[in-house]
Amino acid sequence: MFSPDLLKPCESLSQCRDTLAGIVKESEADPENSDNEGLEYFFDTEVKRLEKNKSFVESTRKAVTSGEGKFVQHIVVTVEDIDSAVDFWTKGMGMQVIRERSGEGLRTVFVAYGPETFKAETGGNFALELVESPAASPRSWVSPGGQLEYIQVAVGNVRLGALVESGAKVLYSYGYLELLAPGGLLVKQRVGVRRDPVELLAFKVKNIDAAVEYYEQALGMQVVERTPPLICTQEKKGGILGALGFADKTCNTPKFYPFAPSTPPGSVRLCYGESKDTVNILLIPQEENVSQKSGTIYQKLAILTNNTEKSAQNANTGGAEVAFVGAVPGIGTKVGALRDPNSYVLVFVDYEDFEKEQP
Repeated sequence: MFSPDLLKPCESLSQCRDTLAGIVKESEADPENSDNEGLEYFFDTEVKRLEKNKSFVESTRKAVTSGEGKFVQHIVVTVEDIDSAVDFWTKGMGMQVIRERSGEGLRTVFVAYGPETFKAETGGNFALELVESPAASPRSWVSPGGQLEYIQVAVGNVRLGALVESGAKVLYSYGYLELLAPGGLLVKQRVGVRRDPVELLAFKVKNIDAAVEYYEQALGMQVVERTPPLICTQEKKGGILGALGFADKTCNTPKFYPFAPSTPPGSVRLCYGESKDTVNILLIPQEENVSQKSGTIYQKLAILTNNTEKSAQNANTGGAEVAFVGAVPGIGTKVGALRDPNSYVLVFVDYEDFEKEQP
């Protein structure tokens, strides 16, 4: 007999279909059982979700291996206490530990909302690579012009209690959440349903037009959305107030959405593939007359490709600087690493070698 305890995401499409078929059969035998109606709806939805995800991983794998596309695969961030960080991302944010590395006295843990591999029907998920380093300085990046501004996640169920218990500091909780993860990384969480809950990574850049051109031309991303810059005008008041220099100030402030974080004025969102299915990159213009300050939490962003050397060469323009091309010592994965014109480290990772790293 089926029960609501079965309401867990399926691990495979065949398992989901078999479970759904069993529920339908039992419903036909016992049409008065109302529990089966809810279970049937849940697993029918799960089957459709996995069918879409299977199509996504197959098409994305084909695009990357053929050289027609790339995929933003994971971000590397430094944490002071890896156990606290893992607790936050798993128990608080609902991710799972996918794989681990250790060496040279450091631990590295990959967390994601599902398998990273593109060979699994539930795969193709963006990951956070958490690297333990006592040198991490909490919130050192947060001053204007800092590196990684925030990570935005959309989930179906926000668990505020679990977030607090896992070490999150809640900064804002009206309609959506703004959180400080252990170690200082800013996370924005909203209610929403996506193929992969990790929605976007936000970075500040010195020259928004030049940065967008670089991400389009050198990296091959496409613009998804542009938020108009903040423009304010002043209209002199009439009468004695106007004579005294008083004026009304009007600004084209961004549209307010009560259940989602506002997009900063002048920012541009880009991605590979379909925006709704992949992690987006949000470029935010740096405030004028504010110098760029490097932080210690963000390390690098990994992008899957079928040719690391060619990808690095194509991206070596507009002030970018290639730092390394070859096999990573001790791991063997072929990469092409560079600093983009805003000094963000980007690493092109060979797709076939990436798959060899998967559990």
